[in-house]
Amino acid sequence: MKRLAWRLLFGCLLAVLSGCTGTGTGTATPPSQSTSASVAIGSAVTGYYRAIVSQNYRRAFGYLAPSATGLDGHKLTLRSFLQLAHMLDGMGGPVTQFSIGVSPSGVVMTLYRVKYGPYHAHLQMVRTGHGWAINSIDRI
Repeated sequence: MKRLAWRLLFGCLLAVLSGCTGTGTGTATPPSQSTSASVAIGSAVTGYYRAIVSQNYRRAFGYLAPSATGLDGHKLTLRSFLQLAHMLDGMGGPVTQFSIGVSPSGVVMTLYRVKYGPYHAHLQMVRTGHGWAINSIDRI
């Protein structure tokens, strides 16, 4: 478990320092394509990040696909997801704002944490029997 925590911590620090930053508006921006898939993906991601902003991480976890993976490529469990969320909140403060960009290759989120400022998270989506779910995240 310590090894996973160190990998997550190292990955998060690299992400913060890597320059993948931008500005957040605090609201979801409309998807770049007006297809029903883009709208559905944007809706799922908006629900996920609204739960993140309200620090309801159990609800946020419900937006992940059963086989969802984290930044280290390992499957996210509720326990590992909660540990990651709380660790990132402790390091950078909670997520307070977000904006969404949907493209055919995935979703790019611009997030804002008080101690870090704006940064990007990249999500891959998968179609499920109930709509769309997040299949892969590189940071919360």
